[in-house]
Amino acid sequence: MKIIKQLLMLAIFWSIALPGYSQIDTKSVVADVTKELKLPTRKQAGKKQLAGTYSFVVEIDGTLGDVAVKDSMGHGVDEQIVNQLKQTKGWKVVMVDGKGMRVAYSLPITVLLDKK
Repeated sequence: MKIIKQLLMLAIFWSIALPGYSQIDTKSVVADVTKELKLPTRKQAGKKQLAGTYSFVVEIDGTLGDVAVKDSMGHGVDEQIVNQLKQTKGWKVVMVDGKGMRVAYSLPITVLLDKK
């Protein structure tokens, strides 16, 4: 029975953490996190867009923990995104057998840069 419970928790983790199967609406999270970023121009960055990946854990109390940069955008943008993620609240906690579970997420973010 314990093995079945562990497999169920692992299956829930993978179904939530994999892109396309997430319980979170990544578009709205990305929109909220990136709306007040101070971004470099295309000329400063030397490219049209910046892309990065950020990881975090939704804790049992609905806050975020272990916020980290997995793939950096550079240009000082990562620190801004990490700070924005840490300030978000009200995340849904995954429940298994009536108990809250910590769940890890990976959030890819791409931003288009202004020409000027």
